[in-house]
Amino acid sequence: MSDSQSIIEASSVATSAAAKATVGGAGASLLGKVTGLDPVTAIGLIIGVGGLLISVLSFFINVYYKWRENKRADEIHRLKLKELRGQCNVKD
Repeated sequence: MSDSQSIIEASSVATSAAAKATVGGAGASLLGKVTGLDPVTAIGLIIGVGGLLISVLSFFINVYYKWRENKRADEIHRLKLKELRGQCNVKD
């Protein structure tokens, strides 16, 4: 499995977990508000905030790996340009 494929899968798992946590937290908060149960509301709020944090962390992970991918692609591009210009001593 390629590096970019594993990154995409890890990102997908994190995003899915964040979405589920956010929906679960929202549901628990709504249930707590409707029934007037303060502990349930607090738990729902904690779960919702946790889902939000997971989403934000997933975003930053995606940005980091995209930066690494661009850096790697830029390096390959520069090497290809050197090769085309005859500046590299590359043997097939």
